[in-house]
Amino acid sequence: MTEVKLSIAAKLLVPGLIAYIVLDILLTPAGQLETRPVADVTLFGFVTLGLLFVGLVLAVVSLILIYRGSRRAAVVAIVAAALYFPAALVDQTGLFSSLRPPTAIARIELAQAVVALVVIGLGAWARPRAPER
Repeated sequence: MTEVKLSIAAKLLVPGLIAYIVLDILLTPAGQLETRPVADVTLFGFVTLGLLFVGLVLAVVSLILIYRGSRRAAVVAIVAAALYFPAALVDQTGLFSSLRPPTAIARIELAQAVVALVVIGLGAWARPRAPER
């Protein structure tokens, strides 16, 4: 098996994606910081929770693609990170649940927003450029 040589941007994207994945998991019930009952989650909440999980899966896929040397890895990372923002907006506007987010969740959402922006920036930097003609 040949070793894939990663660009500087791809090397920086890896820890960004790992941080994104960890924070994403902490935002879910699996992270055990979410204390609001499922019965209080709205339809918007369930839809954006679905987007959050899709983003989580895409972040993992992007990591795999990076180490396989795929040219699509950066674009998948950008899409994964962008899928975080609807969930955060819905939660911060009170449309996710009839209850306010716990303090820990609100803080993780802020950290996740910063990480998502960093992943989007690194993904844009890591995207392979089309050859000039």
